[in-house]
Amino acid sequence: MRLTAFSEVLPGEPVTNRDMAERFGLHEKWLDRMTGNRSRYFCEPDSSDGVPKNTGDLATLAGQRALEAAGADPGSLDFLVLTTGSPDHLMPATVNTVADRLGINDIPTFQLTSGCAGALTGLYTARALLAAGHRRGLVIGADSVVKLWPADRDIRRIRPAELANFALFGDGAGAAVVDAEDEGPGLVVDHILLRTVGKGRAPAQLVRWYGADGAPMVTGPDGKEVRESMGEEDYKAIEANVPGLACTVLEELAAVTGCRVADVEHVLPPQLNGVMAEKIRAEMGVTPEQAVSCVADTGNNGNALPFIQLNRTMRRIADGVGVGGRVLVTTIESSKWIISGLALRHREGAPDAA
Repeated sequence: MRLTAFSEVLPGEPVTNRDMAERFGLHEKWLDRMTGNRSRYFCEPDSSDGVPKNTGDLATLAGQRALEAAGADPGSLDFLVLTTGSPDHLMPATVNTVADRLGINDIPTFQLTSGCAGALTGLYTARALLAAGHRRGLVIGADSVVKLWPADRDIRRIRPAELANFALFGDGAGAAVVDAEDEGPGLVVDHILLRTVGKGRAPAQLVRWYGADGAPMVTGPDGKEVRESMGEEDYKAIEANVPGLACTVLEELAAVTGCRVADVEHVLPPQLNGVMAEKIRAEMGVTPEQAVSCVADTGNNGNALPFIQLNRTMRRIADGVGVGGRVLVTTIESSKWIISGLALRHREGAPDAA
């Protein structure tokens, strides 16, 4: 499998920590210290000025940009995959709304519910589809956290342990055009790994989905009854386990490809937040010059992040950094503990990043 073009979409203008403090009553210094993130981006559900409103808008724009970067027509696709943890509806599947907007018809479409490992889950699926005889596909990762926010944006109703969700996450999308033919410019896949390691482990990330009655009432931080939060995370478990799992993935990729990590030009570490990304990078033995991290500026936009990292890797290569070199991607999903990784080789003459 060859990845021939990439894209990234970040909606609207960057929302800084100062903006977060002013808009939502969070403390700027706490945001700096707790997350290491400097900015993030949000969809605008009521936007009338072209800012994406939801996951479907993000995914559509990412797909358009990736196809343009590849010089490919939607009619040349044999399948479409969307990975997301925040679909716009349970039905219709957001992937089919996106297909319609892109002008795609009469091909298989897949919507995979996932989190941080979603992009590589989508690429893993794409590789199987290409091996089955398809020639070209489009894989999109997109997420929007709008549904996680209280409708009135009143964070006083949120328990302190949940505040980090609103500091860490942002909205975004990315995509890759994939091709069965290894010859030609782009990033050639040498190895991809994806497996659950969640047996006996408690989930460290939870996003609830409610039925017709909506979220149940629970006791809020001030002792009053409030609606239960849709999302929560066990940050202690994440901090304790993700760095070691990332090292395991990197070591396996290096062993399979027969290369030393020190010789790899581009390493994409897991992206939880700016603080954790830097901690994981150091534990992996990856230098700042090797690492391709973006979460401090983009926020954690889930399924989009690896595609955004890959897009920025191609920008580095276009600038003459690591041309013809190797790219190793590591992602860890803490929801029920999924590890994934990708080993790539760059072929010169790749299309520009979008």
